[in-house]
Amino acid sequence: MALTQLQKLELNKRVDKIFHAPSNAPAGGHQPEIAFVVQMSGDMQWICNSVKDAVASLKAHDSIFQNMRSNMVYWSIDKITSKVTPMSFILMGRVFEGCDVVDETTSTVDKFSNFEELCGYLRLYHARCRCILVFVDCIYAQLEARRFDIVDTEMAKQSLNPFLKYRLLIVARDKMVTGSELMMRLIK
Repeated sequence: MALTQLQKLELNKRVDKIFHAPSNAPAGGHQPEIAFVVQMSGDMQWICNSVKDAVASLKAHDSIFQNMRSNMVYWSIDKITSKVTPMSFILMGRVFEGCDVVDETTSTVDKFSNFEELCGYLRLYHARCRCILVFVDCIYAQLEARRFDIVDTEMAKQSLNPFLKYRLLIVARDKMVTGSELMMRLIK
């Protein structure tokens, strides 16, 4: 178990807030989607357990998550790989089986390692997702000390605007940060 009960409760509340924000209104007739982004350069056991805990918590919290379309985004130093993955596969722990292998249902873009480039990728390929959870294997203080892995602040602002900042939630080991909170830090 990677997420504590308090973190699960906070996750449920923040995801509810993201889904019900006026700026995140559902598109007519489209089924809601969610994306789970995992940083592949950390403790994979903690990240896998955190994603499983998040899915279990969301499914138990609200019936909207029972049949929701979900995507896994694997964020590594040299590439980003996306794969449509049912939440049941996530709960079974199958999300990291063969994640290095690229098949016909997977899209890969090379040379993305910075957060602003991840945001650009998400903006292009996961714009339909109404919520994007980014799991990083570090505590919030370390993430803040690394400046959220942002190299080009202006590019990060452009990638977060106009809608991504309302849909993003960064989950660190001890704290969660929304895209709007991150945007406010970048403006300062």
